[in-house]
Amino acid sequence: MKSWKAEAFGKIDEVLKLVDVPELAAPPPGCMTVNVLATGVGLPDVLMTMGKYPLVTSPPVSPGQEVVGIVTAVADGVPYAAGDRVLATSLFAHNSGGFSQQCYVATELASKVPAGMPDEQAAGFIIPYQTAHCALVQRCQMQAGETLLVLGASGSSGSAAIQLGKALGATVIAVAGGAEKSAFCASIGADHVVDYRNGPIAEQVKSQVGSVDIIFDPVGGAVYQDAVQAIGLHGRVALVGFGSGEWAQLDPTDMVSRSYSALGVFLMRSSAQEIAGAYADLFALYEQGRIRVPVDKVYPFDEVPLALKQVAGSKLLGKHIVRVAENG
Repeated sequence: MKSWKAEAFGKIDEVLKLVDVPELAAPPPGCMTVNVLATGVGLPDVLMTMGKYPLVTSPPVSPGQEVVGIVTAVADGVPYAAGDRVLATSLFAHNSGGFSQQCYVATELASKVPAGMPDEQAAGFIIPYQTAHCALVQRCQMQAGETLLVLGASGSSGSAAIQLGKALGATVIAVAGGAEKSAFCASIGADHVVDYRNGPIAEQVKSQVGSVDIIFDPVGGAVYQDAVQAIGLHGRVALVGFGSGEWAQLDPTDMVSRSYSALGVFLMRSSAQEIAGAYADLFALYEQGRIRVPVDKVYPFDEVPLALKQVAGSKLLGKHIVRVAENG
């Protein structure tokens, strides 16, 4: 079979190669083997190829975290069967990522794909929407009527947070850079859009809504330092990622004096019950048409390096998808 692999960390064009590898053996305990139909593209795929992702500490690298595929084999006790179409996370940390014709997937975050959900939607659903649900519902316990500020709002997790926040009854302020990304955020439901190129984020937020109750932060760095100045009394910051290359630097004195908190969001620490509850909520919203993966572009399998470079350069609106094979 064909698979995109990197035998060393480095620049995407220099290290990522399409190679022939043996078909997979029986899946490890608790896992499944799938024939991959489509794979979501995310910043972690870029970072692991470069050697900057904490879950992939040494080469070889097999990127592609989230997939939709057809089950071909299951380990003992796994509640799926050959022929099931599932969305799942790959065993990318164990050299079996989704930019391959076959990969192993874990069952912890897996689900059968709802009837009528296209492959491109399923491939980009699991990480952005489960992460947004983990952040807003499980960790921040957001209530209808609260105000949500979404950083990195034109990306995959940011766009999921916009839609989920609106579905849950929040007023949503999106932070993006430039007219195109700002228009995109408004088109998927943001009530207000702050273009960070037009001045300090906090000043713009305060002029539009005053303060915010929750900040969804997949960016960190200087963007967090600016945005947190707009958080209100008893506000919550959901620490999701470090797209800027630097985690948010928390200031305990400021947190105490202004009485706000920060909560770490790591989807893999959710319980099976939380994950199942999130899927029930999210699939219901999908069926109602209230959330949709905003697919920006679909690439053929031979253009995986291009897809990764586009994400690395923040040249995306929503989600990028790689089509690996056709269903049937």
